[in-house]
Amino acid sequence: MDELNAVKQPEPGNIPADPVPEQPTPDQKKLLIKAQCAEKEGHYQAARDHFTELDKPEDALRCSEMIRLDNWREENRPHIINLAVSSGIIILVFLVSLIWLNNLQRNIKSPSVVWLNAGKVELSSYPTWFLYDRNNHLIKTSAVIDEKMKIELVKTYPLRSDSTHFGEFRQAVEQLSFQSSDIKGSSYWLLLLVSGFAAVVGVLIREILDLIRHYCYDRDLDFKAWWPWYVLRPFVGFMMGIMVILFNGTDLLFSSSGNNSETYLVAIAIIAGISVEDVMFKIRKVSQLLFGNNYEDKSGKGTAENTAPAKTQPTIVNNPDNKKDKS
Repeated sequence: MDELNAVKQPEPGNIPADPVPEQPTPDQKKLLIKAQCAEKEGHYQAARDHFTELDKPEDALRCSEMIRLDNWREENRPHIINLAVSSGIIILVFLVSLIWLNNLQRNIKSPSVVWLNAGKVELSSYPTWFLYDRNNHLIKTSAVIDEKMKIELVKTYPLRSDSTHFGEFRQAVEQLSFQSSDIKGSSYWLLLLVSGFAAVVGVLIREILDLIRHYCYDRDLDFKAWWPWYVLRPFVGFMMGIMVILFNGTDLLFSSSGNNSETYLVAIAIIAGISVEDVMFKIRKVSQLLFGNNYEDKSGKGTAENTAPAKTQPTIVNNPDNKKDKS
């Protein structure tokens, strides 16, 4: 019984040899070299056909992927060129308008008011936009003076206990503040235009960086699906730049630093263009603060906003702003 269950061991001379791999024919070797050269030179269509004929599916699939990538690049190349040309035109318009604004500011005569300084006082350190001309007994300004700036100027008078002479200086500051409104009227509309284009430049900076990432690194650019994001975003940025000027000094969107120069406002507009979503979020918060609780529900069930049905936010896929982890 043990002999029947025993496994028969093959004799040393009867062990089967490993199958010998089939050697490619000379024609197959030539075709393989031809396919590799075609792939190296970028002729992926011919290389894929050769690999398919040689029954090499992995190599053929690799060539098919390269063909798809080339077609994707050709499809998106015109859109990138159009965006580059449009960006160049907008930047050129922005620079021209900025130079125009600068020349206009230089040609504006600074308002001045006579102040005799009967008390012979020496004003303390005053801001750069203000000037006291001792020889001609004039005080001048190169900026529009608001209430905060008037208080700052009044504090430069050292002897405020001298009611007579201090009253003369304060009256001169009031007159200078009134005349400074002419500065705003002469360049205000141009400043709105420049700030709008400055915000568009900020938008373009953001768009170009996102475009480079999706085209060169992630390789998932889908311009057909996301063309409104690239086309309409500059218009939103233009309006954001104008809003920066309109909200300046109100402390609603950003805290006033006391600097009302055109350079400061244009720089804020560029930042607003780069971060359009953040500005919109801030405006939404201001809107809720000012108007959010004004609609009361008379039925006693709370405000209309609280009783409104919840809105489901759609899931956004492949948003150009969503950055992937490169690690």
